[in-house]
Amino acid sequence: MNRAIAVLWGLTFVALAQAATTEPVPPPPAIAEPPFRLPLLDGESRTHAPPQGKLEPASQPDPRVLFDMTVDCYPARSWFRGEIALEGRVGQRKSNTQGSATTTTAFDQAAGAITQTTGGQDNYVGVVARIPLFSAVELDKERERETQRRKTIADAVGILAQSLADKELAMRKLAPFRALEKRAQERVAAGVAATDEQVQYLKAVAELEGRLNEARAKVVEARMTFVGLCAEGVPADRVDAYIRQFTRGIE
Repeated sequence: MNRAIAVLWGLTFVALAQAATTEPVPPPPAIAEPPFRLPLLDGESRTHAPPQGKLEPASQPDPRVLFDMTVDCYPARSWFRGEIALEGRVGQRKSNTQGSATTTTAFDQAAGAITQTTGGQDNYVGVVARIPLFSAVELDKERERETQRRKTIADAVGILAQSLADKELAMRKLAPFRALEKRAQERVAAGVAATDEQVQYLKAVAELEGRLNEARAKVVEARMTFVGLCAEGVPADRVDAYIRQFTRGIE
């Protein structure tokens, strides 16, 4: 009996000793935050495959066709014109210090001065039609205006052609740099490259995107210039429709 009690006390002591020396269970580890991942500039999901094919020249309108089309759609016909001027003159009767004599004053538009005529005239209003049959000065002015208008059209044709070429070149440059940007992002995620590599290509892509937007804006500006040089309605719509054949995706 005593032996059984001794064994029981021994087992109890051992259990208490093991419970005192048992270490507490540590809490579960906290979930680690995902590593920082620098996004691409456009945020699109794509591969780093380089662009295929070669650089193709931009589709361009025929310069002579566009020039002649714009000249023909000018709001006024392009030829040297005479003009009809209407002049109004008002006479006023005034008595001078010499009795019954009167002085008539009027503004001479041709001379640009006030004239006075002595005599017995009443107040009057006159309308004078002036039609210059020939004026070398007016013809020279008309030629200068015509030359300036044609130069404006020629400049617009050149700006449109250059802008379309710049847009195509910027898009071609942008494609490989986008692929390099994606490749740098994958290298950074794999731990074989620093984030600076991706940032470098991100800046290059941003610069090329800006150039592309500038080229597109110049294309739109040139297109609106042609529309503004034409009469409203069918003439302007015809020129605009011809230009839009080469500016798909810009409007």
